[in-house]
Amino acid sequence: MKKMLLWVLIGLLLFLATGSAPAWAQEDATLSVQFFSIGKADALLITTPDGSRILIDAGTNKNGKALAQRFRKEGVEDIDLMIITHFDKDHVGGADQILDECSVARVLIPVYAKESKQHTQFMEALGRSAETQVTEMGQKETLELDFGAVHLGVTSAHELDYGWDEENDFSLATRLVYGKTRFFFTGDAEGPRQRELLEEGDVACDVLKVPYHGREVEVSEEFLSACAPKIAWIPDSQEEPAGEAVVQYLKEQLGASVYRSAEDGDLTVRSDGERVWTAEE
Repeated sequence: MKKMLLWVLIGLLLFLATGSAPAWAQEDATLSVQFFSIGKADALLITTPDGSRILIDAGTNKNGKALAQRFRKEGVEDIDLMIITHFDKDHVGGADQILDECSVARVLIPVYAKESKQHTQFMEALGRSAETQVTEMGQKETLELDFGAVHLGVTSAHELDYGWDEENDFSLATRLVYGKTRFFFTGDAEGPRQRELLEEGDVACDVLKVPYHGREVEVSEEFLSACAPKIAWIPDSQEEPAGEAVVQYLKEQLGASVYRSAEDGDLTVRSDGERVWTAEE
């Protein structure tokens, strides 16, 4: 007890002398977002200042195995929220392995019909994970969640049908606000869904997960201009690179720092609630 009081006194004296508490006496108020470089597939992990973990998408089956191994190595055993934006194999494919390896408190998924091996494996894993709460987001729904000082707003697709092979537009979109900083995670939103997000408003952000792997659609410039990010992440591959027009618009017209999975590897972005920066800065 005396030793504890001594350390508290030393910390107080240092605070009075320097105007700031020593590092060991400060609560870590940094939010981090790890964008995983897994080719043309999506997976990112948000760690909030209070230690909550939010996983958005889990890549392919192969990616899921690698992510599970990585999480095990890094001590990531518990995930507070998993958001599967939609059921394409490069977003949901690895989710079953994450569910089998980690304790996942809650999963958010969109509602639409899907028949695929990856979707079936995911639903079977959910069935094995009795402790996981599953929330299905139907047409034009909004869910607001708080993790300490971090606020998430998740919105679902406005329509029940986007035509043949247009399930990208069922993507859940997640807006994250921490202090004065904003992140926007857009799944694979194509033209119709990007228009919906513009209609919803509140798309301005410091950090953008560029929709649809950086491919150009008819409203790309309007959407990107409204987002106006400082940092943009594009999950692409050498075989399927991002659209050059999208990359150039982000860099030249908006002045964004653009990072691509195919060229830059993993990216970690941090925020203290006042500004955002990359781990390399």
